Amino acid sequence: MQKFIIILLSLLASAAVAEVRHIMTKSKVAMIEDIHVWVANETGIESAYIEVLALDRRLKVPICSSSFDVSFPYSKSQQTVRVKCPDSEWFAYVGIRLKNNIKGLAYRYSHKVGETLTQGAFKSVLVSKTNKNLVTSANDISNMLLVKDVVQGEVARNNHFIDSVMVANLKKDVLKGDAITLDDVYYEAKSTRTAATGTLFPKALLKNATAARDLSSGSILSRSDLNIRNFILTSTKTISRGQLLNARNAKITAFYGNLPSDVLYSLDDGRQMEAIRTIRLGQPLRASDLRPSLMIKKGDMVILSVQSGILTITSTMVALGNGKLGQQVTLLNPESNEEVRGLVTGIGRASSF
Repeated sequence: MQKFIIILLSLLASAAVAEVRHIMTKSKVAMIEDIHVWVANETGIESAYIEVLALDRRLKVPICSSSFDVSFPYSKSQQTVRVKCPDSEWFAYVGIRLKNNIKGLAYRYSHKVGETLTQGAFKSVLVSKTNKNLVTSANDISNMLLVKDVVQGEVARNNHFIDSVMVANLKKDVLKGDAITLDDVYYEAKSTRTAATGTLFPKALLKNATAARDLSSGSILSRSDLNIRNFILTSTKTISRGQLLNARNAKITAFYGNLPSDVLYSLDDGRQMEAIRTIRLGQPLRASDLRPSLMIKKGDMVILSVQSGILTITSTMVALGNGKLGQQVTLLNPESNEEVRGLVTGIGRASSF
């Protein structure tokens, strides 16, 4: 029984081949060859990937002494060609199928998982439109990591890659307080899924950085491993509570380490301010360590300025209370015993309003 089935299938196959040979006349074969040549030249697709759908026995192709004229009759489609014999009025529309008509990239060489690839790692290829998720430009996967091993000639797909970031690795051991520069590190790509947030920091930070702790060679640097140089206002001597901030007890210095959010960066930031607690030598000066100082104290002699037209008249008064910059204070004229209100404008000075 099995032998009979095999013989029957062989006979059917022979009949099918004979039928195809019957349909494929010399003129039809010539037409198909002309279509292959023209479409290959027009699209850049190899002839082997162009299928001409011309086996229908109803398509009668006359003998044409010259080559057939071929064209795409529809501007937005490459699934049909118009074929015409220049020697006669005969023409026909013939369907075609382009098996590889999408530009893609293939790997020039084999690569291992974890590698990053440059443009030179790929070559352009034409692939079937049934392929999905294709890499069409090497720029699209620049600085991305391979998540699988790939082999030479394999078509590159987007799911072969994952986003990456560049992290800094130490080339040598570094002790706490030692400088760390760009020469002390090398950069490599790491998956964004595994890279810690602290490992992402600008390279510019390594121009003025020291180690916040002892670090071993090969360590991936984190922002918390670095103390960055900043120029801030620091105390040059112990400043007692109530003392004014001035150039004799504070100056701008380089500081490495984490900075308070309210640190002062210039002496102008602390002008006319006094300490509200004892500040030790070398401490960063903070706005929260200071408060506006008294410009006028009760009993002080105060110069009061009174504007009269273009003239400014001054007189000496006695303060009947304390006053900070911008506050109002009551003053006494010692000659007339008259009390007036003044606006504190500086140490021992006020103006009328």
